[in-house]
This record gives sequence, structure tokens and C-alpha cells, in this order.
Amino acid sequence: MISILVRAGKDDSVFRCLDSIKKTSPGTKIVVSLTPNKSVERALAMQGVKYCVVPRKNVSKTTNKGLELIKTGKVIITDSDTIFAKDCIRLLDSALDNYEVVKPCLIFQRDPSFQSALVTNMRNYFNSKDQKMFTPGLAFRMAIKNKIGGYYFDEKVAKAEDSEFSKRLEKNNIKGNVIKRAKLLHTPINMVHDLAGAFLIGAKKPETKSFPKMLSKRMRKYFEILISLGFLTLVYGLIWYSFFDLGKLSKHTGEFGKKVQNFFWKL
Repeated sequence: MISILVRAGKDDSVFRCLDSIKKTSPGTKIVVSLTPNKSVERALAMQGVKYCVVPRKNVSKTTNKGLELIKTGKVIITDSDTIFAKDCIRLLDSALDNYEVVKPCLIFQRDPSFQSALVTNMRNYFNSKDQKMFTPGLAFRMAIKNKIGGYYFDEKVAKAEDSEFSKRLEKNNIKGNVIKRAKLLHTPINMVHDLAGAFLIGAKKPETKSFPKMLSKRMRKYFEILISLGFLTLVYGLIWYSFFDLGKLSKHTGEFGKKVQNFFWKL
């Protein structure tokens, strides 16, 4: 049996995600881990959905607290701005009988605007790496905890927690698998929110590479974006990484940097 952990923020979009779970996989156990929101909490309680309330600004803590409420041997971790397509949950559940970690095909939706197309292109680029086990949609056996250091997500990594998790899987020779028939839809992401995320990932993600290695990897990514997604997406990629680098710099500017990070958390 599998459960689904839905990570929710400050709005009520979580109910659209919950509806897709109930419609496509009735009876599946659901847990919601959300930042404080009294109206959402009341609505969840009225629907009989198990939930926990967590502090803002640390996605690892949000996820770990929710995982503490999971009682089944398997779990899918998703976000409130996703929608499960037909058979997605069943396919992931079945795949975990053969693999310890899997993920679905994540489909980023877009609105008619040109900016949305660029954001969607970049998101698709980041999530196209089959070997990377990223959220949302990440599914694994709960017993994997004992093979990856005794914990699920590193609470010292407040953002880009799935990147750190994926690297630990690789370090411990645990290979994930992409279940391409399992479709998870992600609602459109506006550009302001996307760039705020870039800044916070830079601010919160540990740097483990030397500058020459980082520069070499960055240039390779720029080339891949240009070849596969075109010049305009490359321009947006340069902007995205500029915000990422500014986030990294904010770690070294004391209280001012923390105030700027707090501003971006609100976007």
C-alpha cells in the first residue's frame, strides 16, 4: 500500500491536488504538511485529512514532518500545485515493488504568455535528467532511510532538498527509475516565483564543487539549453542563474542577506 504526502504553502491550491488523488486513486492514504493557514487547516479537518503544521522557509523540515505521519511502506511526495493523471498513483505503487525509488513523468503546463513558455522550458530542462530523483512526484520505499544515512531529507538544506537527496542515492548506489507512463501535471509557474526560487536555491543549496568545476558544468548546461531549447530560453537561463548566483552571494552579506532571502520567500 502507498500513501501520498502533499506539501502545501499559503494558498488553498492543495484541494485541487487532493481532488485529483481522490478521483484517480480512491482510498489512497493522504497526509498534508503545510505552513500555518487556519482556513486550510479547518477545511482539511472537515474532510478528515491527516495533516501537520510546520514552520515556513525549510522544505526539508516540511517534508520530514509529513513523513513522520506516513504509516505505509511506500510514499509519493508531491506539492499542492500538482495534479495526478489517471493511473499515475497505481503505476508508481506497482513500480516500487521492483525499484526502491521512482518518479513519474512530470509535465509542466503553461499559460498562453511568452514568459510562461520560457519558464516551462527551463523547468523541463532541469527535470529531464532521468538519473535525478527530484520532487514533486518522487516515490520511494520508506525502508530506504536505513540505506541513505538514517534520515530522509537533510534539514540543513532548506531549499533544493531533493537535489541533496538524489546525490545521496547516487553515493549509496541506489538507482532510481522513471515511470514514463505515470503522468503528474504541474500547474503553470509565473516567472517572478520561478526567479525567486532560483535565488533561494542559490542561498540554501550547499556548494560542493570547486569554482573551475562549477564553471565547466555551468558552461555545459548553457550549451545544452541553447541546442535543445533555443536562444531565447538560453537568455532566460542566464537570468535564472544570475538570480541563483545572487542567492549564493546573499549567504555572505550577514543580516542584509537574510532580509533579502526573507523577501524572496514571500514571492
